[in-house]
Amino acid sequence: MGRVSRRELLAAAAVASAGIALGVCGAAAVPKESGLASEGLLAGQAGFQPRTAMPLPYAELPGFVSAAQLAAHHAEYVRLVAALKAAEDALASLADDAEPARYASLRRAQVSAANAVLLHEFYFRNLAPHAAPPPRYIEGHVREHMGSVERWQADFTRAALAAQRWAVLVYDPYDDRWHDAIMNGDDDGVWLGANPLVVCDVSEHAYAHDYAHREEYVAKFFQHLDWEEVARRYKRVDRM
Repeated sequence: MGRVSRRELLAAAAVASAGIALGVCGAAAVPKESGLASEGLLAGQAGFQPRTAMPLPYAELPGFVSAAQLAAHHAEYVRLVAALKAAEDALASLADDAEPARYASLRRAQVSAANAVLLHEFYFRNLAPHAAPPPRYIEGHVREHMGSVERWQADFTRAALAAQRWAVLVYDPYDDRWHDAIMNGDDDGVWLGANPLVVCDVSEHAYAHDYAHREEYVAKFFQHLDWEEVARRYKRVDRM
């Protein structure tokens, strides 16, 4: 008999506990949406996984966005963290006989806030104070999936100028490819199952304090993209 992993033991215990609960209560209880604090792609980092507001990695990024712009943007992110917590608290306390419309509204609010929080964290974390070329590891993958860094940058620029909220480079483990995607809302345009590698917030709250036109902001975004962070993200999810 093979060795049983810790995750398999936990899963078996959960099934057993559920069976006991069903035997006592006669009906399934509302599920508790939680996982192990030591797991998850963002375990050990402030922010989405522990449902806390992460601090800004940099107070300002000279030549890209000012301290005032970053502070205002971060304040919007903190508001979204609170919105996510409010939606999840409301779901946890919702009566079993609550109106379906109320339940649906809270689920939509949860998804929208969760996406917005996570995307903001990806955005803040993939910014760097100085321009730096992609490391050899990631440059090879860019060539494999997107043709070249220059070709990808041109297409990502098109995505960033076409989108209303987010431009995202994602890795889809189902087809083992990278794709540029646009999102017109926090719950619109999501590439199901894909992992964000590069995230650019193109909402006005991300740049309007410093830039009159989005084109200039997007052009400078590439000069402050932290390729080392992009490499770390891909190493976590690459199926090789």
